[in-house]
Amino acid sequence: MTMHKEKRGQTRKEVNLPVTYVFCDERNIAPHDGTTFDLCNSGMSFYTNTPLKEGLNVEVHTYIWDSPKTSIVKWRSKKSRNIYKIGVSFQ
Repeated sequence: MTMHKEKRGQTRKEVNLPVTYVFCDERNIAPHDGTTFDLCNSGMSFYTNTPLKEGLNVEVHTYIWDSPKTSIVKWRSKKSRNIYKIGVSFQ
């Protein structure tokens, strides 16, 4: 489990939206689902059952945007046995 230190320049707003994200690993490229926790113009955090690694490039999408946002995983935190909270920064 990785602990993170608050480094944001913008305040995020708590929102609960479905999110879909895609990343490429050694096995495949497949969409995964999650639920947002908070969001701002420069990044977001969301809950998912996939333990994404810091530095991983992902494309995230939610229905409030016209197209996916290219992002990088900045941190992850294990919340329970199969739930992770992921923080990404939009590129």
